[in-house]
Amino acid sequence: MNIARQPSMKNNFKIALPLLILLLSAGCSIHKVDIQQGNIVSQEMMSQLKVGMQRNEIIHLMGRPMIVDPFRQNRWDYVHTFKSGKSDEPRSQYRVTLIFEGDRLSSIDSDIPPEGLPAR
Repeated sequence: MNIARQPSMKNNFKIALPLLILLLSAGCSIHKVDIQQGNIVSQEMMSQLKVGMQRNEIIHLMGRPMIVDPFRQNRWDYVHTFKSGKSDEPRSQYRVTLIFEGDRLSSIDSDIPPEGLPAR
């Protein structure tokens, strides 16, 4: 009696898995997405921001700040970072710090360059 031995499921899996991985990865390229985090502050927002504005006016104009220091309630920080999916471009970051006296804006500090924000 001659019984033909069939390949086991385990052997089929050992062959099929590497082939499947090879086939799936052959047509793929790595795509990295742009990553933006924080508050996006436009040049238009910055031009409308004026000393003497009330907190609720600023929230209406710029949204809620990314950081409110629990120890200094009179300081709001709007922070934005951008990392391009292209590996050769460096990460960019800017911040806008607003200082209040009471309910009114008393000081604006920003590291946004005078020529404005880069277009995205």
